[in-house]
Amino acid sequence: MQTQEKQSKIFVRFLFPLFPIKILKATNSMAIIAVLIALRLVMQLISVPIPAVTQTISLSWVPLMIMGWYFGPIYGFLLGAVCDTLSYFIFSGGVWFWMYAIQEPLVAVILGIFGGVCRLRRSKVNANMVNDVIAQQLIYAIFAVASYVIVILWLTKDRSIPSYQSHAYVIYKYLSLSLITTFFIAMEFFGFYNIIHRKENKFKTITFIYASSAVVVVMLIFSFALGPISTVAYYKYLHNGKEPSSWLQYGAVYYLIPRLIVQSIKVPIEATLLTSLVFVLDPKIDRMLLNINNRW
Repeated sequence: MQTQEKQSKIFVRFLFPLFPIKILKATNSMAIIAVLIALRLVMQLISVPIPAVTQTISLSWVPLMIMGWYFGPIYGFLLGAVCDTLSYFIFSGGVWFWMYAIQEPLVAVILGIFGGVCRLRRSKVNANMVNDVIAQQLIYAIFAVASYVIVILWLTKDRSIPSYQSHAYVIYKYLSLSLITTFFIAMEFFGFYNIIHRKENKFKTITFIYASSAVVVVMLIFSFALGPISTVAYYKYLHNGKEPSSWLQYGAVYYLIPRLIVQSIKVPIEATLLTSLVFVLDPKIDRMLLNINNRW
């Protein structure tokens, strides 16, 4: 019976990390939510353009990731929907499309899951981090292998690239390969640096493993897997179901390669920023929980 009660409590805390606080009624949690939503909207206005690939680097999803990490997948989904809705009405001049609208809620859900697993792993006093490291390396490897396959195989054989873009295609190819390699080396360096120093601060090492892995998973799902699908679906939605041209639908230069270049630069920054913010916010969240529990 005690084991079942303990498992039930763990499951509830996984879904609602701040339980038993009712976050939509607690003043402190509502203040944090308001600040994070405001940051999400403000950071949408701040972006660094990359003219060569007609893309921009924006960190507007970092506050959203923090919401999912601390408030869990359930509240994270709701808060992600709020952020997307406010962003659409304030900034968007385009057409509402469900495949784009669902992205922010799902990002918060993914971060809520990774944050929950991270807290469970940190609660294990004698936890062996071998499995955590293996999972992290597997995620990194999937990104690296998928990226190299896209660049080397698809881009080399893609006949949909117009002849006038042949020079750009060569530049994209080698720039992509360089950035993928740099990304992989940088993430491995920071990862193994944390692992080597795990005895000094195991808490930070586990946090880095799960925060960085969550950022990479978000990028794999929304930029590589769903990105091309949603782009084509949005085109068909705007044109009454008309199929796009082969270049728009399958051209590597049009979508995937520019995204690959941007994400190779952006993901290490997001992973570092998310991890740093978690280090800063964890003591504050713990104090908030302690104060409320002491009141009760």
